[in-house]
Amino acid sequence: MVTQERTARARRGSLSQDRIVDAAMRLLDGEGESALTFSRLGHELRVTPTAIYRHFSSRDEIIAAIADHLDELSLEGYEPTDEWRADLTDLAVRAWETATGHPAAAAAAMFTVTSGIHELRAVDSVLRALHAAGLRDDVAVSYYRAFVSLFLGVSAAHAVRLSQQGRTLQTAEWTQVYRPTDPTRYPYAEAAKEQLRFTDPSEVYRMHIDMYLDSVAQAPRAGDDRV
Repeated sequence: MVTQERTARARRGSLSQDRIVDAAMRLLDGEGESALTFSRLGHELRVTPTAIYRHFSSRDEIIAAIADHLDELSLEGYEPTDEWRADLTDLAVRAWETATGHPAAAAAAMFTVTSGIHELRAVDSVLRALHAAGLRDDVAVSYYRAFVSLFLGVSAAHAVRLSQQGRTLQTAEWTQVYRPTDPTRYPYAEAAKEQLRFTDPSEVYRMHIDMYLDSVAQAPRAGDDRV
């Protein structure tokens, strides 16, 4: 009887896209990507799946809303300083930390273009930092796209590994172990086999940040003959 009353109350208008996204995040965080179904969302929210369809017509629409919510989480508390290296580093690290904190959601949604308001905030934040670095027009947009491809791509890939391994950042590892029948055919991999056994993904991510910042520093500036 209590369950029926709760379902009735939810059906009478308390359901919203934000509530559905919050429930989706709980399912993803707790059980992984396979739990994200209309049936499971209905059970979590104590409504019928039909009620959810009134707000989202497909699972893809829910994924897009989750992606925009991940942008919201990444930008929470972010304040630009217009010190472009610091701002770009901060934005990149925030993407990594969001993926680490919500691996199943990030694996499913982080590389989705949403055209949502929080995605727009993220776009504007990166472009602002690149503007502070002196980049303009097509050059700035190219470096923005490189930022997205690199940092969201690497963060999403890390999230996939975490969600598959069911581990936290502290215990997750990127391992490569090879035992070829003839190691002499692969001399470089053989020489590096001990180092390949374990790689700290956060250290590699920092390398990506440093390489990106070095590239921005060398990019053509406004008024530069190379532009």
